[in-house]
Amino acid sequence: MKTCQRILIPFTHGHSGSALLRRAGEIAGSQEVELLVVSVLDTRSSFDSDGPAGSLPGERAARLAPPEQKRLENDLKRHGLNQANATVIWGEPRSALSVLIRSWCPDLVLCDGRTRRLLPARSDREGPALMTIGRDGAFARLAGFFLPPAQEHA
Repeated sequence: MKTCQRILIPFTHGHSGSALLRRAGEIAGSQEVELLVVSVLDTRSSFDSDGPAGSLPGERAARLAPPEQKRLENDLKRHGLNQANATVIWGEPRSALSVLIRSWCPDLVLCDGRTRRLLPARSDREGPALMTIGRDGAFARLAGFFLPPAQEHA
C-alpha cells in the first residue's frame, strides 16, 4: 500500500467508530501520517422553524458542536490517537465532506459502511483512495441486506 501522508476519518460514535479508530491507530503506528477525524452534524431537518423565536438548523449545530468536539477528543485519547486532529463540521453531510475533501486533499479516506454513505459521490476515479472497514455482526449483515452499499463514492 502507498505510504499515506493524510488520512481522513469521517466518524460516528459507537462500535463501528471504535473499529475505525483502532484501524487508524494501526495505520498511524506503522507510518508517518497526519490524521483528521471529523464528525459531521447533519443540519437537514424535516421540520420548519416555529416562528421568529425558532432556532435555525445551523444555530442548533453551533450549540451542539463544542460538546461533540469534546466527545470526539475523548474518543481519540481513549484509542491512543493524541497526534490526530479532531474537528466537527455541520451541514448536509455529503456537501460538507465534499468541501472538506477538496480543501484538505487527503490521500486516504478510512470509513465503514455507515460513514461511506455520508461520502460525496464522484464521477471520476480522481481523489483519495477509499478503505472500508467491514462490520461482521448479525445486525450489520442484516442492515447490509436491506441497505446495500452505495456505489461510486469516495
